[in-house]
Amino acid sequence: MARHKLPDEAARLTTLLDRTLGSMTEMLDSLLDVNRIESGIIRPAIRPVPVAPLLERMAEEFGPLCDHKGLRLRMVQSSAWIRTDPQLLVQMLRNLLSNALKYTLRGGILIGCRPRDGALQLVVCDSGIGVAESERDAVFDPYYQAGKSILQPGHGLGLGLSIVRRLGNLLGHRVSLRSAPGKGSVFAITLQRAEAVQNTAPPEPQSIGETPSRQAGTILLVEDDEPLRALLCELLETEGHTVIALQDARLALLWASEGKVSPDLLLTDMDLRGGMNGQQLASELSRQTGREIPTIILTGDIAVAPMRSIATTPFHQVSKPAAPQALLSRISDILRSTRSNSISQPAVADASTIHIVDDDPMILETLRRLFESEGWIAATWLSAEAFLAAPRPSRGDCLIVDGLLPGQGGVALLETLRRLNVDIPAIVLTAHGDAAMAVAAMKAGASDLIEKPASAKDLLASVALAIAGSTSDQSKSEGRRSAQESFASLTPREHDVLVQVLAGTANKIIALRLAINQRTVENHRAAVMRKTGAASLPALVRLALAAGVSGS
Repeated sequence: MARHKLPDEAARLTTLLDRTLGSMTEMLDSLLDVNRIESGIIRPAIRPVPVAPLLERMAEEFGPLCDHKGLRLRMVQSSAWIRTDPQLLVQMLRNLLSNALKYTLRGGILIGCRPRDGALQLVVCDSGIGVAESERDAVFDPYYQAGKSILQPGHGLGLGLSIVRRLGNLLGHRVSLRSAPGKGSVFAITLQRAEAVQNTAPPEPQSIGETPSRQAGTILLVEDDEPLRALLCELLETEGHTVIALQDARLALLWASEGKVSPDLLLTDMDLRGGMNGQQLASELSRQTGREIPTIILTGDIAVAPMRSIATTPFHQVSKPAAPQALLSRISDILRSTRSNSISQPAVADASTIHIVDDDPMILETLRRLFESEGWIAATWLSAEAFLAAPRPSRGDCLIVDGLLPGQGGVALLETLRRLNVDIPAIVLTAHGDAAMAVAAMKAGASDLIEKPASAKDLLASVALAIAGSTSDQSKSEGRRSAQESFASLTPREHDVLVQVLAGTANKIIALRLAINQRTVENHRAAVMRKTGAASLPALVRLALAAGVSGS
């Protein structure tokens, strides 16, 4: 009979289903909000905020709802400023207005701001059923519903006011209630005044539709549920991401140890099979790669303990089931935030082409997507010979080349370009610890050296600096003096070890040549890195060449 239902009946059932699902979603969100507060996941960001945009936002959101119910919604404008976290305060106001809307059958609701004892109060007044004096504390308890049964449909779990009180405690905002049965209620949030700040952006975050263009990157996806893994993989690839999808932590760490590509983000389930959970995987992956990898942990566990555990880390948490667009937006925001910490993209980037030469198609595709997502044009080549056979690069372009290409290698390519008088800033990707390659690349004219696996942040910053052009003679002179000063504190033996390192000599051979113990060589190398402030071998090579120090 379902096939022959009338359209009106089908529409009624669809509406009923939507309302039921919406009610269930609100209940789950309320439970998650409570647990997020208790576990410390919600961390306030207090700052000066104007009151007016907050009130206007609430009026726009609840005005149609009040009209539908036949209620008047009045907003009293205010030019005041307060100190708060605007996102969390909006959540408090939304819960108070939802509560007023639920229990007001006739009359109206008022929202505004008033001075009180040197502070300010945001108030939500209604002409609803009111609260008896004996119930005024109880209404802030979880699951309590004034005059309503928890089982009555359409009235949620009774967590709204409990969340208001908990958020108020978190923010340091006192929440109070005055009420009379049958006459209505006045809820007030007491806040600290703030001085007005000029040119402040609106406090509310942008909606998904208003965000800047989505960021694409390389995502390491670890999920042991095969259907969900396939679904997430399709979702991410459709958005333009490069996805490495694996089923457990062991495979993820094995893949990362190969060092071909450094992921821009780890997306992992919390409860993985195999003895290591998602949080442990994220920590181990960051340790193994030597950098903090932005991480989103998916979890369906709403218990406080695991939420609190994740909250002690820099990792982001997203509760299952996650709305696809919300997850994509969160990933894009994290990638954008991570990349914004690197140097700003130069104005010439719009006209620049990034030429990428690598024999690994996956690396080529990953880097192509990275630079195109940042507004550059990307051209990829599988060999130095293919790059040389193409039309010459234009002024303002940049070259990224693997140092260990089959056939003509990266350093040889730079030497060829120099003989052909092709002036293009070049970045060479080197293997970890390859000092000889690093020295040869810098002497061949490389603008920068980056060890594999290269992070998106390092690549973007390096390309931006390379395209920006060479520094002035004065800056170069100052850089040489600074570099020479950093090497002046080295002992004679440390200097001897440095010269051997710059020549690409292994520790064992250095020990034989200098007639010292290999462990002593390692200690001298560590001292050189510490005294010069070099964080990596390429950084040491750059510093040494700037100071005029070279290998024997």
